[in-house]
Amino acid sequence: MRSRRWTWRLLWVALACVLTLSLAQLGWGGQAAVDRRPAPIDWGTVPAKVMEPEGPPLRVGAYITNINNIDLLQDQFSVEMLLWTEWAGDAQSDPSDNLMILNGIYDGDIQRFERVSHEKTATGSWNLYRVRSAVVKRWRLQRYPFDDQILHIQIGLADPLQTVNLNVVDQEAVMVSPGLLLPGWTLKSAGAYASSVSLMSDLGRPLAAGEVIRRQPAVSLDVPIQRHSLLYVAPDFLGYMLAVGLCIMSLLITHSRDDLILAAVVSAGGNFVFIAGKLPVTAMAGFIGNLQLIVFLGILNVVAADELIDVHLLKVNNRLSTVLRVLLLPSYVAMTLIGVY
Repeated sequence: MRSRRWTWRLLWVALACVLTLSLAQLGWGGQAAVDRRPAPIDWGTVPAKVMEPEGPPLRVGAYITNINNIDLLQDQFSVEMLLWTEWAGDAQSDPSDNLMILNGIYDGDIQRFERVSHEKTATGSWNLYRVRSAVVKRWRLQRYPFDDQILHIQIGLADPLQTVNLNVVDQEAVMVSPGLLLPGWTLKSAGAYASSVSLMSDLGRPLAAGEVIRRQPAVSLDVPIQRHSLLYVAPDFLGYMLAVGLCIMSLLITHSRDDLILAAVVSAGGNFVFIAGKLPVTAMAGFIGNLQLIVFLGILNVVAADELIDVHLLKVNNRLSTVLRVLLLPSYVAMTLIGVY
């Protein structure tokens, strides 16, 4: 009898701790929320209009042939593409050979920008390059595996202080090979546009009159992709499904409930460790972390309700305990489904 009382007290303490942490995450504390955002930096007066660099334009187009090595833990992916440039100026001053992927990862791989063709045109010159590079990508995984991502590639000059009017070609600035398939992803229409990279430093050179920060011209390529969620729900969430199923079985079976509840805890905990090994730590604060909290709160609810009804309430009111035992299973399933939704 004394062991049952201690078990009951420990369960209540665990439930109170979990509820306290949940309310703290939701911002339901007793104190007013404090704005911890840093104070904005005063960069001075921004010019009303950013002037484009003088001189002939360098127009860029791309044909993406392959995307692979989508690495969620290392925040990167790899791209292969054919990139061409149209220079409307003197061929001797063509800056095309100085192009690079600004958000690329350079680890000693040679021929990352390999020129394969060069032609003189009536207005200047045309160049074709074969590009291979790993690209930095900060994944947004708060809604994994129901997430959409944008593969962002920035192309610019190796010299950040070189003033060249970078832009995209007039027609078909970026295309994706029709034969390119990403396992587990759906490719959407890609886009290209002229952009700039803000340098929060003068790099040891004086700023021009009226400038606040340096802006490096660039061309951005965006490839939206959407994850095939159904391919990941079953294998990634199998442990959670098994935990919920074991809790339902423990409510249906009148005997041997402790081993089923213990199996539900082990299944949910093992599933969390499995997913945590595949995703960055920041992703666990999103949907995955909330789902884990829902599953464990459901297990605590089943344990507490079983202890209340079968040990304490049965001695006080037999009819009320019978009614609550009947309502416990549908209420648990409904609360779990609503929480997941």
